[in-house]
Amino acid sequence: MENRTVLHRAIAATATSLVASAAFASPASPGHRTDEAWLRQTLAVREAALTRAYNTCNLHALRASVFAGTRIATPDGRRVDPLTEARNRICGRLRREVVPGSLSVRAVGDDSALVSGVQRFCAIDGRPCTVPGGRFVQLWTLDHGQWRMGWMKRSGGVPPASEASTAAPAPGPEAAPRSAP
Repeated sequence: MENRTVLHRAIAATATSLVASAAFASPASPGHRTDEAWLRQTLAVREAALTRAYNTCNLHALRASVFAGTRIATPDGRRVDPLTEARNRICGRLRREVVPGSLSVRAVGDDSALVSGVQRFCAIDGRPCTVPGGRFVQLWTLDHGQWRMGWMKRSGGVPPASEASTAAPAPGPEAAPRSAP
């Protein structure tokens, strides 16, 4: 009888252990097609929100998208604070644009991902942006259910607003040559 009780306790403990490990297991590996698609879509949405925060000068939304202390590594070796850069160099002067089709997402473990693409900063003048883009790589991490950017490196800098758009104005009546009266 005593052996039977010990055996029952061992089976109950094993079953409890299996249930607990299944309940608290880390998320499924991103190797599944649906997980990859979900991750790509989720981080594309977060990247779009980051771009919108830059373009609307919503520093609160920008702050919510990045970890405190996040720095952007620039091509010249500087490390700049994204909030300070947005406030001092982008807000009201430039708009950020991620080149369509350039965004790529790759999982790094269960709770992080590298997002890369081509971005450009264009003048806010309504003209099409023809500035050549620069590559960027970002590390996003899942933090208490929210994805936040923790690191970014870019190969193209943010140009001064006067150089942001190299597009010539579209020919219109004011650009047409005038004939002598």
